Amino acid sequence: MSVGVSRAMKGRASLLALSLLAIPSAALAQQFTSTESIRALFRQGYCAVRSAPEDARKLFATPPGSKEEAKLIRTLGAQLCGYIGFGFPSLESNPQLLRGVIAEAVLDDSRTKKGKIDPATAPFGNLSLEAIGALDAKGQASLAGLDFAQCIVAASPDGVRKLLNTNPTWDSQDKAIQQLQPYLGPCLPKGAEVSFSKLVLRGLLAEAAYRSLYFTTVAGKN
Repeated sequence: MSVGVSRAMKGRASLLALSLLAIPSAALAQQFTSTESIRALFRQGYCAVRSAPEDARKLFATPPGSKEEAKLIRTLGAQLCGYIGFGFPSLESNPQLLRGVIAEAVLDDSRTKKGKIDPATAPFGNLSLEAIGALDAKGQASLAGLDFAQCIVAASPDGVRKLLNTNPTWDSQDKAIQQLQPYLGPCLPKGAEVSFSKLVLRGLLAEAAYRSLYFTTVAGKN
């Protein structure tokens, strides 16, 4: 199942729009459709945060698709918490899935425990065109998707929180996504059209929500 979003063309589409159009959303999560595989994915992500919380936060200091991200994903994934499970799909070609679940686990941890926002481990900031060009194709697409997700978090923080409080294998997740629909189209660049799997959208929103919490908290301390 996927979430389709579009916005009518009025003028030239931006680079972000073109990147969004390139997101291989169905391919990213098409194999993680069974309840068992989704639960295994979330177990691995939450295991990574429990086992190596500092490295989990460092993950979001690295842009998606970078060499630094790939190294941390390997450490936080199979090397730290074992393989996702016998007979389940591999995450090696789909790092965005594990990144999204780790983002949700880090967000939960940051909200429930004091002192979990470390000003020294800031999420990555604005990237130069050269830095964006150095990312792989999936990373560039994920970066565009994160921009889209940050817009949604800003427009409907309560709606995003409600979605992330749902069980990813229950119908309540679908209802929460439906309630976010009015905010999705306006957050796309004009002329863009994209279809996200529910797991990919959820992960992007989790990372965007963590970034919002981080920068809001750090700004309040200064």
